[in-house]
Amino acid sequence: MMDNILLWCGLVLLITLLTFLNQKPGYSSKVKKAYRELRELADRVVNGQSSGDELENWEQVMAELAKHPNEYNKLELEIGLRGVFVLYLERHYPQDSRLPALKEAAAHQKDTIWGLKMGDYGSKK
Repeated sequence: MMDNILLWCGLVLLITLLTFLNQKPGYSSKVKKAYRELRELADRVVNGQSSGDELENWEQVMAELAKHPNEYNKLELEIGLRGVFVLYLERHYPQDSRLPALKEAAAHQKDTIWGLKMGDYGSKK
């Protein structure tokens, strides 16, 4: 009888421990701040309220978020981050040498899911 109680207690403890270890990691304050700032910058571009002196902010927060590809991709999916940045550069820095490559990248949907390359099924090359 006592062995069964100990076995059940051990099982409950193991399940609790595994549940605790399976939690999503919390993001650092830098990632949260970069995410929030990029949303604000993007909103200003979309609403026509952006200014040319925000380029350094764009570059810093995009560099920070690029260290966390899942969050970067989530923001890209939600607001079209690349396209909004292209729009910002077209308005304020039309001669920026990165613009052609960024336009090309923004024009194509990401063809990976969770890092797995998705095939081009059905098309003949």
